Amino acid sequence: MADPGPASAKHAESTHARARYVAGRSVELPHFNTNPPPILRVLAVASHNRVDALSDTMADFPGDLAGDLWRRVAELVADPAELEPPERANASDLMLRLGYPKEAARVLGMDAADPTAHEFSRECAIAELTVFVRRRHDPAVLERRALELARDRSHGARVRMIAANYVVVRNGRRGADTPALHEAAELALAASGEWEADPFAENLAAQTVHRATAYVPFVRGDVDGALRALELAEAHQKTAEAEVTGPLRELAWIDHAFPLYETIAKTHLRSGDEEQAVEATARLVELSPNDQRTWAARGQALLAARRLGEAAEAFARAIPLGGLPVARAAYYLAWIHDELGDRERAAHYSSLSCRVDPTVPASAELAQRLSG
Repeated sequence: MADPGPASAKHAESTHARARYVAGRSVELPHFNTNPPPILRVLAVASHNRVDALSDTMADFPGDLAGDLWRRVAELVADPAELEPPERANASDLMLRLGYPKEAARVLGMDAADPTAHEFSRECAIAELTVFVRRRHDPAVLERRALELARDRSHGARVRMIAANYVVVRNGRRGADTPALHEAAELALAASGEWEADPFAENLAAQTVHRATAYVPFVRGDVDGALRALELAEAHQKTAEAEVTGPLRELAWIDHAFPLYETIAKTHLRSGDEEQAVEATARLVELSPNDQRTWAARGQALLAARRLGEAAEAFARAIPLGGLPVARAAYYLAWIHDELGDRERAAHYSSLSCRVDPTVPASAELAQRLSG
């Protein structure tokens, strides 16, 4: 948990900000949208051959890797009863970001919580739902409970909005045009209209709702309708930009903008408009150039546009960023260089892909063909 530097991804900076504000100042934090998967810490320590860092708790993290901020946070979460509800919610989110799902549950007093019967608290409902999601309970149960939460007007509009969004996105990603999808979309839009906050927070929240509800036309095959919803989302994102004051708000604005333009790019690809997809990924480069997801999206868009040389440059930017995504980037680099007639370079990247992740059949098949 060292201070962010020039090579840090924006989602890493968001995690660092959460750590700095755990005790006493959590209410000052703007809402962050991106939830990095807990597996990131596992992959990071594995890539450095530090198996001793694969612990279940912050307290067991090796001392030579733990900085001052890490130790301060570990001390604070050791006794969550001393934290106020907003601090517990923030600390739980931070534990998930750092790859400690059991710790996230403990901080909220959810060690043995049953998702089928859990009574969501007024103060930490979304943090509690997120813990269930990250601990990989039955998705059908979680969607049902989230929809119940979205309907429950004893909870505030922001809680209902986020719970409804979860249901919309889960159904949308499966391509499931279900009654739950439509009900949740209506609930999300209604709750968004009810929530009163400062213009910055309101517009970013509205952006997430319109981005999510773009799935409603999308699952019906109405890509134009999805793009219209995304245009509304982008308008709210741009309006929020005028309210950016200070580094925390700037970070939160970027954290919301990134998935928006990633979604816009993917939707344009689905519509067959590759050049618009390329344009959307250019925004990702501006927003977070040290994020593996940036170059994956950029490379895919350029590849779809048959701009192979530029696609190779994009995928090559992912290699020095390290981690498991290197395998996928190297695979595409191998394929592109083979297409461009550079068999030697293609074989190099194919070998790299297999070394990083030897479990992918397509990578193994490409490597075998190139070595033949």
